[in-house]
Amino acid sequence: NGVLAANSSYSNLHGFGGKDKLKDFVASLKRPRKAIMLVPAGKPTDAVIEELAKLFQKNDIIIDVGNANFRDQIRRAESLEQRGLRFLGMGVSGGAEGARKGPAFFPGGTLSVWNDVKDIVEAAAAKATDGRPCATMNGKGGAGSCVKMFHNAGEYAVLQIWGEVHEILKAYGVSGDDQAKLLESWKTKTGGRYAGLLDSYMLDITIEVVKAKDSTVAGGADDGSSLISKTMDKTDSKGTGLWSVVEALQAAVPAPSLAAAVLARQMSMLREERLSNAKAIPLPQPEKGTWSKEMEEDLFWAAGFAIIASYAQMFQCLRKMDEVFEFGLNLPATIATFRAGCILQGFLLEPMTKAFEDNPKLPNLLSAFRPEIEDHLHGFKRILSKITNETGVTVPCFYASLDYIQTMYLTEIPSAQCVSLQRDVFG
Repeated sequence: NGVLAANSSYSNLHGFGGKDKLKDFVASLKRPRKAIMLVPAGKPTDAVIEELAKLFQKNDIIIDVGNANFRDQIRRAESLEQRGLRFLGMGVSGGAEGARKGPAFFPGGTLSVWNDVKDIVEAAAAKATDGRPCATMNGKGGAGSCVKMFHNAGEYAVLQIWGEVHEILKAYGVSGDDQAKLLESWKTKTGGRYAGLLDSYMLDITIEVVKAKDSTVAGGADDGSSLISKTMDKTDSKGTGLWSVVEALQAAVPAPSLAAAVLARQMSMLREERLSNAKAIPLPQPEKGTWSKEMEEDLFWAAGFAIIASYAQMFQCLRKMDEVFEFGLNLPATIATFRAGCILQGFLLEPMTKAFEDNPKLPNLLSAFRPEIEDHLHGFKRILSKITNETGVTVPCFYASLDYIQTMYLTEIPSAQCVSLQRDVFG
């Protein structure tokens, strides 16, 4: 086995001494050869694959672990298979923590590859609470990278949701330290049938950032001020979230929370326009109310339902992608790999995994949380009404998630009836 990080076509890629040493690298590998590559997505990936393919022999394996578009991986798998080679496009999630303790892997490609690499990948993967490795063969072609793309889209949404929780708390004058204390209590707070409903990696990092203080180490001052308040209000993206939303729209799968998260990042990047607009029209500021225990409880459920709705959309998208591209995806097994190692890891993945294992044909993930929705959806609606009337906060994922929940469980949509007839009028 080997790790390839050399490509003479791209000067920023180094590793084994460039093209001249590539033959020696390939010759050092046992048959069937297995080369794992991690280079920038797009043309650099294609170039490295081509250099390897020229030197590899029948049944040798190329494994790409970059953040690739799954359509590119379908093309690569088909091309290499036609040449007698085998390909695995394997998404990886976990960040620095995953690098230390084991990430989640999302492989897909030539199906026979899994038998050759399964033991290696599963040994390196994070382990869920039941001991199962967070890795499974997701299917042929670009299946693994498709799962990783929509994992990232879900990550966009959940990060945005926690950002919106912070924005609401800040609007009501809750300090960073007090925000951290509240969110820390949510790690063990019982929600409906579940203790620790919102406990997750992304809640942990939210707690870390809201209480972080500026420092000389961070390039500021050791004055005890909040680091988050000095952070530029611009969030860029690498493309996977946008790719996923485009795929969802093209496949007619509603994913409003995922789309709202992408749009929130795009609007944040238009800072100069925002500042100019604010000078042109200072928006009226409503009279702020008082933060209360009831609002605290409602915000807990708002976060919970928005996260569940985001996962529901992500899973519906994966179902549709599997239907269109015939990956052979086993959705319950794929969901189980999200439970540890990856950025999305958290308690909610446990009941979600069980829901789909018990009923792989579950129409929508939200249906698995019927008792919680029946008892607490009113709280979600109540806090959105209150913050809309009392603040100027922007909470696009909250609004999109509530709309998704309500719309997808309606037996009749009057606005759709009206638009249908409107279209008939103008032909």
